Amino acid sequence: MPFTLRDATARDANPIAELYFASYRLLTFLPMLHTIESYRWFIANRILKECEVSVAEDNTGIVSVLARNGQEIRLLYTRPDRIKRGAGTQLIETAKKRGVALELWCFQANTRARRFYEARGFRAIRFTDGADNEEQMPDLRYRWQRAS
Repeated sequence: MPFTLRDATARDANPIAELYFASYRLLTFLPMLHTIESYRWFIANRILKECEVSVAEDNTGIVSVLARNGQEIRLLYTRPDRIKRGAGTQLIETAKKRGVALELWCFQANTRARRFYEARGFRAIRFTDGADNEEQMPDLRYRWQRAS
């Protein structure tokens, strides 16, 4: 099912934060370090101000969000009840059309996300022990580059 894509606005901060919070809670291998209030603050005061943010919608509202700062994908999350329905793919393919390369971080334990990125042409370029991320969990850096 195709979703409608659009740029996010300040009015989208709460629905995006709620989607992000709900999706993040699926990552049961991670510690829950923040409340929904801190997610709301982060989306409104950091992500929407520092990034180009696109959302995918259906008749239920926002179902997926992608935040990009240049080549860096800062966030790509999908509402749990809409995972595997194509919204994240639509957002990532649209982001690919806007540049020659994209990079992002992913937790090594997040096998669903790793399969998603690898199936869409992203390649792991760096593995870390997680010492530099807030959760202190091993992660990896992915890169996608347009073929020349």
